[in-house]
Amino acid sequence: MTEAILVTTVDSQGRPHPAMLSYGEVVAMDARTLRFATYRESTTAANLRERGAITFCLISPGTAYYLKAQAKELSPRESLARFEARVEDVLADEARADLEGSATITTGIGFLLANPAAGLAAWAAVVADLRAASPEPGA
Repeated sequence: MTEAILVTTVDSQGRPHPAMLSYGEVVAMDARTLRFATYRESTTAANLRERGAITFCLISPGTAYYLKAQAKELSPRESLARFEARVEDVLADEARADLEGSATITTGIGFLLANPAAGLAAWAAVVADLRAASPEPGA
């Protein structure tokens, strides 16, 4: 099983819009800068172009982390839109024993790849492309 990252953007009516990214579509450039790719014509990409706000939800056993960020588009590539996000706030969400007893997060969001070798090769190409992307659109 492969883990996914839940992301939320803000739609034109101010509502949260959820989507999922794989770890093969996100790269940390430094402690506060993430680059990621999504489909060029997706609602997520359109929301980011219009408003820029994004929250990355990283869910693992015991803790969920919420990275609130502001994103700007890098130059697009084929069918992908590429963005760079500056993380502005990080929140950790863990069960409180005094309020929730023994309730804890046991797993993140997972999915299976039909062809793992092809999926990993595609992700490696996306990650390499994100690392090499110019920070300015069209540059």
